[in-house]
Amino acid sequence: MNAARRNGRRLRALGALAGLALLAGCALWPGHEERAKAADATAQMAEEEVSRPLSVAWVRDVDQRQPMSPPAASRPAVAGDRIVIGGRDGRVHVFDLAGGERSRLALDAPCESGALALSPRLVVLTDVEGGLYGVDPAAGVIRWKKTLASVVTGHPVAVDGDFLVQTADNHVYRFSPAGEKRWSFSGLAGGFSLQRGASPLVRDGMVYAVFSNGDVAALHADSGDLAWRRQLLLLNDAMTLSEMKTPVADPVIAGDVLVVSFYQGRLTGLSVADGEVRWQRSISLKDTPLVDGDRMFAAASDGRLLALDAATGATLWQRKLDDGELVGPARSGGRLFAASSTGRVYALDRQGRVLGQASVPGRVDESLTPAAGGVLVRDHLGGLYLIR
Repeated sequence: MNAARRNGRRLRALGALAGLALLAGCALWPGHEERAKAADATAQMAEEEVSRPLSVAWVRDVDQRQPMSPPAASRPAVAGDRIVIGGRDGRVHVFDLAGGERSRLALDAPCESGALALSPRLVVLTDVEGGLYGVDPAAGVIRWKKTLASVVTGHPVAVDGDFLVQTADNHVYRFSPAGEKRWSFSGLAGGFSLQRGASPLVRDGMVYAVFSNGDVAALHADSGDLAWRRQLLLLNDAMTLSEMKTPVADPVIAGDVLVVSFYQGRLTGLSVADGEVRWQRSISLKDTPLVDGDRMFAAASDGRLLALDAATGATLWQRKLDDGELVGPARSGGRLFAASSTGRVYALDRQGRVLGQASVPGRVDESLTPAAGGVLVRDHLGGLYLIR
């Protein structure tokens, strides 16, 4: 009996390795030698893999959604010992780390943006009518409100004590913590956009923004003046949603390479100095890659998790996790977390081995937020989960 079980395990392992080898052979990797290395790395993931259930520490219904109402699309921020998130119910919800609701503050309209914690006493978020709010989660009050000309489809970004927002009409604004405008930059109009969009990146005194018309711009953070501009999407005459190419993931920097992506389009590495194209890959991302030294972890919209060499765009390894579109990865407690439009949540190690799984009832289309030894997961039905 034991011998039969051992033989069965060997056959299953060989079958898994054969399937992974077939997957590796179909991947778009530049160069035979690199393809072989990536195939070896992928095959090793099948060895001694252990996947255990992840635990749901708590869940809260943020939006109080009614049937047929729009999907939930906001994402939380962690401010000290508080979790702050806007809801489609037109309120800001403030929870403690154990999931207890501490306050609920009325907005002028529903919230679909991400939130930014500038400090434990100031969180910035926006509503669907262009309202921009400064919230004190410790006191449970809204400190100030401003009105923008267009909506924010991403999330505010910190810059030297101030913050940036990028709007759907391809503008970037810098505000003080009191909501005073420092400067604004007007990108060229045009391009398709979704309910969720890219947000700027700040690095070494520069701001990098990807716009819906296909432009990538580098701005001086102190003034908003343009340093360089590169057009990556020359024409987007899509007639259907499935053909549309639009920036959804935020840009990232690894070394001297700025990496930008277009959903249902390409992943591109640019020179930070002047925007020159270094490499391009046909990989569609809905979420921002996670930079780890000279490599990136990217969750693709075809269900793969990939480790890429940031300098060349080459695949170091890849792992097919799901049949849905992935978001993530986020890092928490030494693990990588990714989630899918099928509602599955995965914990992995840095080699791509699955350590644990959990499921939520709805789609997961929003970025995962590290918190309290796990991640905050937002599903489209309005639930907010802490999963460890």
